[in-house]
Amino acid sequence: MESACVTCNKTLVIKDAMELNEKYFCSSTCLGKYREKIGERQFDKESLATFEKKKATGWIPERALKYIHMCQSCNKKLRETCKSLEAISGASRFTLAKSEKMPWCCHARFNLSSSMADGTVPLSNVLKIQALAEELANNKLKVESMIKPETLKKKMLKEGGLSGVTTVMLDAAFAELSAKLDYKTIDETPPKIDGESMFHYAACLECDPVFGAECEEQAVEKEINECVETVSKLIKSLWCQHALHALSALMLNKNMDEVRISKLINMAEKVAQEKNHPGVTTSDLFITMGRAVD
Repeated sequence: MESACVTCNKTLVIKDAMELNEKYFCSSTCLGKYREKIGERQFDKESLATFEKKKATGWIPERALKYIHMCQSCNKKLRETCKSLEAISGASRFTLAKSEKMPWCCHARFNLSSSMADGTVPLSNVLKIQALAEELANNKLKVESMIKPETLKKKMLKEGGLSGVTTVMLDAAFAELSAKLDYKTIDETPPKIDGESMFHYAACLECDPVFGAECEEQAVEKEINECVETVSKLIKSLWCQHALHALSALMLNKNMDEVRISKLINMAEKVAQEKNHPGVTTSDLFITMGRAVD
């Protein structure tokens, strides 16, 4: 079946298009123009409607719905700040994709790219994180040495192996490599923004269902093990809920403790202050973790 892109009217095959509430788009650029036209709140409503309708026809990533709701309930200034950082945060993901040796969750790649958003984290640091995350996905001994909860270990050691690198694996790799925990200012050289922006809701909808289900069953470990509750007691300023959830996943690494994570929290809050942000964004957090790699 064919349709036309809502923005540019280009003819497209529906199965290859980006869908938003029964409207079809040929690219992230066209979807972005539509988003600007209708505004953030209406875009979120249509995103939620897309997920709800797809529930009737098969698996959907339930956590993606949860994360959309997080944005809707966020502090207005912090939400606007996060949105303004989307393009620069994803600017390095095409570069990182070239050195991947296995499939990556789109959000995991975006988060790793976010660590390079202000140019203070060298590519060498980021490639260390990338390599360790991939080793964690492939090497059972790494799972045993790095992962704390037995329930998560069991999921990661499943027969047949894993489909790729998830956000939880990336966060565990960040936790493992975080060693430089003292804040200092660094001269910024942000990357050039080139190519299309990533649309987060669309990434989950277009994901392979088996890979997506692995991502989701690992991510729920943050709640099962009360990681979010633990880090929520340690923060001292306003945090984007997505950033808080990513931070909490560090506690799934058996080598992370409250002393180390408190130092990372302090660094992230100072990075946010350095940039005059109203709170800690996901970009601030991943820049912090990238700087902490030794």
